[in-house]
Amino acid sequence: MALGDGIRRNIALVSDAERTRFINAILQLDTTKFFADGVSYWDKQEDIHKNGHQSGLDVHGGIEFLPWHRSLVNHFEDLLREVDPELSLHYWDWTTDPRVAPAGGAALFTNSFMDNANAEVSHLLNNFESSEGGAHLKIWRDVGAQFANGDGTPAISADATLINATSFNTLADGSHLGNSSAHGIIHTYIGGTILQAHYSFHDPFVFLIHSNLDRLWAKWQTDPLHPERLTAAGAYSGVSPDDATRLANDYVNPWAGETGLEPWTSDPTKKELIKYTDLSIIIPRCYNTNQSSYRAAESENPLNGVTNRYQINFNSVPEEETTWRAAVIRVYSCEDVSFRVKAGTAPAAPFSIVFPPDGEAEAHHDPHSIHAYTDVRIWFAFTAGATGSAPQNIGPVNTVIECVEDTSINFNFELVADTIERPTVAVQLVLDQSGSMNDPAGTSGLNRLALLKDAATLFANIIQKDNGIGIIRFDQDAYAPDDATYGGMFITKINNPGFGDATRNTARNMITLHGAHGDTSVGDGIEMGRIQLNAVAAGDYTGKAMIVFTDGLQNQPKSIEDVSSSINNQTFAIGLGNETQVNTLALNNITQASGGYLLLSGLISSTIDDYYRVSKFFMQILANVTNTQIVKDPNGYLNIGTKVKIPFVLCEADINARVVLLNQYPIINLSVETPDGQLITTANAAAFNASFDSNNKDTVVFSFPLPVLQGSTSNHAGTWYAVLEISEAEYKKYLQNSDNKRGGFRTKGSGYSVSVHSFSNLKMKAGLSQTGMEPGAKMTLRAALTEYDVPVQQRATVTAETEYPDHSKHNVTFYEKTPGIYEADLVASMAGIYNFHIIATGTDYKAVPFTREQILTGSVFLGGNNPGTVLDPFGSGSDGNEQKDKCCKTMSRALWIISILLFLILIAIIIGIKAGS
Repeated sequence: MALGDGIRRNIALVSDAERTRFINAILQLDTTKFFADGVSYWDKQEDIHKNGHQSGLDVHGGIEFLPWHRSLVNHFEDLLREVDPELSLHYWDWTTDPRVAPAGGAALFTNSFMDNANAEVSHLLNNFESSEGGAHLKIWRDVGAQFANGDGTPAISADATLINATSFNTLADGSHLGNSSAHGIIHTYIGGTILQAHYSFHDPFVFLIHSNLDRLWAKWQTDPLHPERLTAAGAYSGVSPDDATRLANDYVNPWAGETGLEPWTSDPTKKELIKYTDLSIIIPRCYNTNQSSYRAAESENPLNGVTNRYQINFNSVPEEETTWRAAVIRVYSCEDVSFRVKAGTAPAAPFSIVFPPDGEAEAHHDPHSIHAYTDVRIWFAFTAGATGSAPQNIGPVNTVIECVEDTSINFNFELVADTIERPTVAVQLVLDQSGSMNDPAGTSGLNRLALLKDAATLFANIIQKDNGIGIIRFDQDAYAPDDATYGGMFITKINNPGFGDATRNTARNMITLHGAHGDTSVGDGIEMGRIQLNAVAAGDYTGKAMIVFTDGLQNQPKSIEDVSSSINNQTFAIGLGNETQVNTLALNNITQASGGYLLLSGLISSTIDDYYRVSKFFMQILANVTNTQIVKDPNGYLNIGTKVKIPFVLCEADINARVVLLNQYPIINLSVETPDGQLITTANAAAFNASFDSNNKDTVVFSFPLPVLQGSTSNHAGTWYAVLEISEAEYKKYLQNSDNKRGGFRTKGSGYSVSVHSFSNLKMKAGLSQTGMEPGAKMTLRAALTEYDVPVQQRATVTAETEYPDHSKHNVTFYEKTPGIYEADLVASMAGIYNFHIIATGTDYKAVPFTREQILTGSVFLGGNNPGTVLDPFGSGSDGNEQKDKCCKTMSRALWIISILLFLILIAIIIGIKAGS
């Protein structure tokens, strides 16, 4: 028997020391603990009980009798624990004589515990008073004077008889536990004060009576054959419709404060608006007679009727990925209990036991829980085969879960799995070539066309092997890949991981030829992209996606709205400009509807963050469509003679990783340091099963599978470093060139961007939704975190580094709304672009840290909810505002010339008139 374990036991059988603490706590409730109205905690219990007899409530005469008294004894136990946290409200077994010590126990009516049994109390409880006929008397008893057997025990039925009921309605009637049955007999058996309905709760013994009443209901509820009795829907079976309605709708008073009594006194925060169907009423607290039961949770492990085994199903696992699933045992018990994989039944590869590592899991009893059960999970893993092995069907592989404390209790499980091809994607780039692409991209010194070429080339370089890439160009029309003048590239598979792959070369050549001319029809470009994606043969790729890049407003048909209903693949858009310079609402609508999103660059400045902004957009979208996670994504500057070590954290859920370095000037060397301090360079990469690739050092990619093995050492989870250092030889060579960027290079150093990506079983998917596109709209940021398809619950923190339209910055904190789902809201009060850098930090199942990052943009502007479809007839492909501006300037010059001509004509007329006169 463990003091403080929260289990209610037979009070006669607990230790003398615990009984002493129990009675001392009651005395303290009467003499030292007072509510704000001056009434002691103890005396308030009698007020509550009297309130339960009042007209209009009278819980003693209705169906509320059992649940109302449960609330009463539970509240009293909570008060006891304010004085002595280790105490429980134990019970008196009605079938025993409380004056007689049972075997191994003690009598209850003694000088050291409950005082006299057949007279007024004398010393311990001599300040406890009752009232009868207006007179204040000491509490008194007359045990056994009525309803006693010949041996002095109460004339009461055994537990099994009292709870032999098939419905709650029967259990609560006069023949079982109702007020007029056993409960009434026991009050009469004790006699004295306890026999007086309105004064019985002056006697502490009354709580031992009612704890036993509640125990019997709890024993009935925990029948292993009737789990429905512990649910709101099944707790009150058999009651009349009127009673069912009352139980579902009525608050439990007086704790709800509706009956004129406020048990919490004057503090309204203590008010409890709890109904009889609330789990805190339905779920019993722990008694040592509660019946334990154990079940496999069929909602998670369905029973295979053919094999009579519960299934652990690993369905549709991509090649090379590892997925977790659990065997779930639902434990209905007040005792701690453990389950384990039975010896000799542990599954072999490709299955394994992952947590707990020894295959043994414990259900810890929580004495304060209001849940009927505790789920014990033993986690298994399945690892799919190498690329090219899918599809496979594996299993069933049998295993047995047994109870450690009672090995006769066991459950038969079977593990089954099926694998699918590792996801690959066909990506269609839809690139704007309208005339405005020649315009400056802001104040960076770069034009829009240069930014597009840099970013699209990067995309072609780093898109992974076995994915596909295609290119479509559009201006006032869209052009098929084989168009003689403005052709692009049919969607073609990348066959090799290196930069020298033939498909990458073709893509880079097409991007180099990209120009700027004509008007703008974004709709035509989207439609042509859809046609190309639909032409991809089924089975060539597991997914398809479109990336639309545009820098202006549509001014020629078709519009985006014209083709939006035909979009049938995931679509992303990159808008080079601010929220009014591209078709923000239309692009936002089509991307979100397809599972993608819109990213807006804003006006590009000369800062390093802006310099790499569009390239990062392309890399992030590539990560999203290829099911890759962004671990770290910083920018910075590096000068000669300095070394930068950028930390990034990998965990055991990560399958492989890539470090991508973008060089503003091609002079920085990249190496990678492992968690145990080994440095991997271009020279020794092969020894670590790693690879470097470079495109004239503008882009450097370091790739490695996990774990990284070198000799007898292995590196996987932990802190890694991307190590950056300027090559002195390249620096000197570059400095000799007459490059107009050299001045900036000398003052700031070489700008860089490092992006660490991981193909992983620990995933974050972030998104943004808006209630509108005008100032005042609410923006909701959402991040879903999973590990092996299981929510990352209560072990992650998510924030958004937020840049507002006025360039002020603030961190927005997310809150976990449901397991693994984190959300944050903000009101977009000012017009413009909101840049969000989402960062999730936390620990994996082994308490190893992880990080995940993603960029999102949102925007609002005046008239944003209904800007209309812009089809501007002006100009050469610039956005509408620029075209109108050019038109207005032309008209202004014409008007100025006409005005001068009219002035000259007027002067000539005046001179002619004078000459004639």
